[in-house]
Amino acid sequence: MINYMPAGMPPQDYAKYNERRMLRKTSNGLGMFVLVYFLTMLFCSIGIQLLLPEMSNSSQNGVLNYFCDIFVSVTSAFIPGLIYLALTKRKVKEIIFTNHVKFGTLIPLIFIGIAFSMLANTVSDLMNTNLEMFGLKNTVNFSNEVNSVPEVLLYAVSTAVVPAFAEEFAFRGILMGSLRKYGDVFAIIVSSVMFGAMHGNVVQIPFAFMLGLIFGFVDCKTNSLFPSIGIHFLNNFYAVLMDILQNNTNMDKGTFLGINYFICVLFCVLGLLSFLYIVKTQKGFFKATNDDIAPYQYTNYLNLKEKIKTFMFSPAIVVLLVLFISEAITNLIPLSNT
Repeated sequence: MINYMPAGMPPQDYAKYNERRMLRKTSNGLGMFVLVYFLTMLFCSIGIQLLLPEMSNSSQNGVLNYFCDIFVSVTSAFIPGLIYLALTKRKVKEIIFTNHVKFGTLIPLIFIGIAFSMLANTVSDLMNTNLEMFGLKNTVNFSNEVNSVPEVLLYAVSTAVVPAFAEEFAFRGILMGSLRKYGDVFAIIVSSVMFGAMHGNVVQIPFAFMLGLIFGFVDCKTNSLFPSIGIHFLNNFYAVLMDILQNNTNMDKGTFLGINYFICVLFCVLGLLSFLYIVKTQKGFFKATNDDIAPYQYTNYLNLKEKIKTFMFSPAIVVLLVLFISEAITNLIPLSNT
């Protein structure tokens, strides 16, 4: 398809016009991908509840619930992702980078990421506390009751292992990977916004957004999805461990808080040491630039603000954000006990 320059338009303005048009097309396609991702997750969950209405009343349905969670996570991420790749005629290796990351780099990056998640979790807790001061409360329940070793294992797999692969494939792979040609900084920011908004509750949105920033940054710096998968897994596994200790044991509150604080401090110390190690051994690693996208310099006419504006105001993205914001508001409405 040949693009003709509108009469009287300076070449620089035409270049920006063409890039904006290309970005809007890409944004709408990715918006539809995330919408299908969300709807697949929703309809799979509803379908399971309709097909297995007796699950909530059976004492043996804990294991089945976790298998269903695994099925929903895998289906909602990979089927829409493969459809998107097929429709856009993109190859997986073109947008999902899986370069080998040296062990001496991967482990420090994971420690830095989990330390960052500890700080992000503090922000999330503060927001939840402030909400309660205004009489609002997030109604989404994240706790699970486990009664056996198989349930503990499946809880960890369904909450820590599978989402780490599925969500990173969707958001750092398909979404961020498709946008990297417009600049790594831009791709990291907007993919983090969508990742946060997708979580649909005001407690997790800022937490997921901040994690999305570190996930995207380490992946772009290493050209690999493996660092964010590792951080994502460890973050979720920590949440699983804390949930089991708090809600499924007879541990008193003081002991629980002591273990929780010890783990947080340990990861923060390891994260700081890892940060200093990377700074010393890899000069300029933490400098955020777009120098890594040399093959895509034809998309560098719009500045960062213009790119973000174009992405956010694309029709499909606007619809998605309205949907996610509505879900977050709904989750603040107290559930009726009747």
